[in-house]
Amino acid sequence: MFYAVAVLFLSVFAFAKPHIVVENPWVREVPPVSTMSAAFMNIINTGDEGDVLVGVESPASRVAEIHTTIMEDGMMKMRPLKEVKVPAGGRVEFRPMGKHIMLIDLKKPLKAGDRVRLILIFKKSGRVVVEAPVKSMKMPMH
Repeated sequence: MFYAVAVLFLSVFAFAKPHIVVENPWVREVPPVSTMSAAFMNIINTGDEGDVLVGVESPASRVAEIHTTIMEDGMMKMRPLKEVKVPAGGRVEFRPMGKHIMLIDLKKPLKAGDRVRLILIFKKSGRVVVEAPVKSMKMPMH
């Protein structure tokens, strides 16, 4: 009996892992002269173990970084983040005026209807590829 319980216990924990799902990704359209844009999405971990977003890449820009917006000295400021924890069974919202992905030094202007590939890099789940549509500047940004 003890052996059966021990095997069951070990097998449950051997298969406990994060499972990352990305919902509603989108990138903000910018004027043709702009060299930066931002990407937004919901990152959901439907797994039994937490994970950590540690980086991002995109062929649309030379640099991609995880950022957050904070209020400092009465002014809104952006700050890079080294990582974002995504708890087991939890979600993290990347939205305007909050956490977001900065696409810096765009390789070409982004216009509504384009699609942008984002590669999210997680500590445990590895690379998760997302295709995000570019939304018009005239559309509500939520």
